[in-house]
Amino acid sequence: MTNVEILLLAIASAFWPLLIAVTVIALRCPNPPRLLSFFLAGSLLTTISIGVAIVLLLGDSDLVDRSRPPLDPILDFTVGGLMLLVAGVLARAQAQVDAHPKPPKPAAAGPSRTERALERGAPLAFVLGIVLNVLPGFLPFVALKDIAELNTGTAEVILIVACFYLVMFAFVEVPLVGYVLAPERTSVLTNELNAWVSANGRRVGSWAAAAVGVYLIVRGIVAVL
Repeated sequence: MTNVEILLLAIASAFWPLLIAVTVIALRCPNPPRLLSFFLAGSLLTTISIGVAIVLLLGDSDLVDRSRPPLDPILDFTVGGLMLLVAGVLARAQAQVDAHPKPPKPAAAGPSRTERALERGAPLAFVLGIVLNVLPGFLPFVALKDIAELNTGTAEVILIVACFYLVMFAFVEVPLVGYVLAPERTSVLTNELNAWVSANGRRVGSWAAAAVGVYLIVRGIVAVL
């Protein structure tokens, strides 16, 4: 069941609001494939390196090698509570958008500050991938703890951690593949996706965060019993 839980945590991690926001902004900029490629490279380099180090450190500690690891309920309750907090913040933000929708930004207004930053080039996107993913949300820490409890060798740890983050960054990878196979169609679809995310992203994120938060709290309760 742990392998299934790790996969579900990877899928849920893909909906981390900051990750989606950066991806959407990059898709609005000139030459999205180049920006996304460098952002993905920086992100994977950072997350996999830090993730493997955390798993190996946990594997050598007393926190995960017992029949009832003491870290399980503590981490589940903490991250579960944080996810419920994220859900509340996103729900409130969505309610404000629904109550006071913003008019479309006029073309004369120009790009946002983040868009202007990304337009400076791929190296900045690479650095952004590193900086933003030193702490890539809450859920990866739960998954890394679960991976450490598998008690596998170093090669297996690297493979599992890499697969976890490849799933987590699916919203970056899918457009990249699309731009390679069908660039014109992908450009149209990403514009439609951007419009949909602007209107509904906070609502979907709130539902997803609430569901994961409840699941983790229930899992923590089960671990205590």
